[in-house]
Amino acid sequence: MNTKIYTADVSVLENKDLFLCLYYSVSPDRRTKTDRMVFEKDKRLSLGAGVLLEAALSAEGVTDFTFTTEYNKKPCIANTDDIRFNISHSGTKVMCSVSDKDIGCDVEQITDIDMEIAKRFFFAEEYKALLNCENRKERNDLFFRYWTLKESFMKVTGLGFRLNLDDFCILLNEGDISVRQSVDIRKYFFREYSLDDGYKYAVCSAEKSDIPKDIIRFDFTRYNNTNFRTDTFPG
Repeated sequence: MNTKIYTADVSVLENKDLFLCLYYSVSPDRRTKTDRMVFEKDKRLSLGAGVLLEAALSAEGVTDFTFTTEYNKKPCIANTDDIRFNISHSGTKVMCSVSDKDIGCDVEQITDIDMEIAKRFFFAEEYKALLNCENRKERNDLFFRYWTLKESFMKVTGLGFRLNLDDFCILLNEGDISVRQSVDIRKYFFREYSLDDGYKYAVCSAEKSDIPKDIIRFDFTRYNNTNFRTDTFPG
């Protein structure tokens, strides 16, 4: 299968009728996760992530949404090794990647940053690059580039936050992104997507050819279980 990357905005789920319609369309497991959320914004993110994931899997012919975890506690689909997935959310955005290879994705809303976080958790070279930024906007933008790239890498390894943010270094060379790491012997590849919407999007895979150039925008208001690809945006 071809790797596909999706994103959607959950703001429309403030409409209670639409929320309930989608709520009863997802698996019982996703409804339970959504019910556990205390705040309405978190309920929308949980439900939106679930709808996005299940719709993406349905497009690949997966209709039995029984989820489990691998040895490293990474979520996966029970009884199959053919499809891998990853989800992320931030602000009002949800993101999903599906592939037949290990894949990691991350979305983050761009906000003003606390440089102490970067000093404490980022690799020294990354922190130095942030210090060299000319202004706050440039620094915020670079911080969240690093963050999404780093988290997508952490996810694809299966270690997640068991891997420290300063255990590896993201290298931003002109026209190329790479990682210096000692987690394993695989070579990792990255892609970023620019939607000019105040968020950063990144994907990481051990297969360069598997990362699509376009990200697919999912529209909850037009979802009908069969046709949900409305717009694509280049990386």
